[in-house]
Amino acid sequence: MVAVSDTLSKQKHTFYVVPTVEYLPETNWAFGLTGANYFAFTDIRKVSSLSYSFSYSLSHHYSVDVYPKIYFGRWYLYANTSYKHKTDIFYGIGNRVTDSDVALPYVSDIFSLNIQPQYFINKYWSVGGALSMHYEKMQKTPKLDSLMLARDIAGGKPYFVWSIGAVVSYDSRDNLFYPQKGMFFKSLLTYSEPYLGSAVRMGRFNTEFRHFVPIYNEFLFAWQVSADMVWGKSVPFQLLPTFGGCDLMRGFRKGRWRDDVALALQAEFRMPIYWRLKAAVFGSVGDVYNWKHWQFTMPKFAYGVGLRLRFNKAKVNLRFDIARTNYGNWRSFKENWNFYFTASEAF
Repeated sequence: MVAVSDTLSKQKHTFYVVPTVEYLPETNWAFGLTGANYFAFTDIRKVSSLSYSFSYSLSHHYSVDVYPKIYFGRWYLYANTSYKHKTDIFYGIGNRVTDSDVALPYVSDIFSLNIQPQYFINKYWSVGGALSMHYEKMQKTPKLDSLMLARDIAGGKPYFVWSIGAVVSYDSRDNLFYPQKGMFFKSLLTYSEPYLGSAVRMGRFNTEFRHFVPIYNEFLFAWQVSADMVWGKSVPFQLLPTFGGCDLMRGFRKGRWRDDVALALQAEFRMPIYWRLKAAVFGSVGDVYNWKHWQFTMPKFAYGVGLRLRFNKAKVNLRFDIARTNYGNWRSFKENWNFYFTASEAF
């Protein structure tokens, strides 16, 4: 790592750039650079920043991401743009898909852009608009192509989707990166229309709520509930709600379960160990559902433990988590234990 500036409370600008080594079940080991510039650090709750990262993985996945978050007066601009060359696996759609049904690899090139200008009504509440663009070109194998045709699954051809919508949020957290108290709520509603140039007509509603409850000293209980849902005809499977990965429902491979609706609840107990080192114990439950064929099955559970190492005064952490799920072959260590080594908190 390179040196990281820790004089945030004394300067109006600070930055860090560090080499990264990351492991995620979806990408294998990945190597790259990540950094951020922080501006006008006068309020720990409102830190203008420009974050950026590049990574390349052993599974030949590479990505470039840029995330500006700018505060000016009562206005706030959140945006992100990314390009990804992603190697992934299609497991099918629904909450009862098994490994024996389908597990087919594919490769996608993805470009996305999201812009959300917001206006603060008061200290905590903000409202605004949303504009997003998403382009994806998928490289299928003959077996996957046959399966998608047989099951009438959209997403095999290149597609472009752009959406407009509205966003409302509430944020009383005392810190954006490692909160000790406060709440965060955000709801986003978007719509895509072929008459306006989108490849598909669809709506999407995403909402989440986070609560950080101080217990004693630096002991903390945090929990989050999340709901993501889409409606429309011939929605590409890549845009269907899912969970998993390093943030929501750790332990599950991202994309392993997907359908019209994804619901999840997760909680985490955070505790200090020594100096900048902290620990976490976490658990989560969730599932996906279909609007037309709503069926219940055994919910997906995940649980695990982790370590956190703070490396600057903004409380950005390096994070290592190990998690296990209630699905898969219980005798297989590889299938049931997943490791995550990355930066920043899951929520």
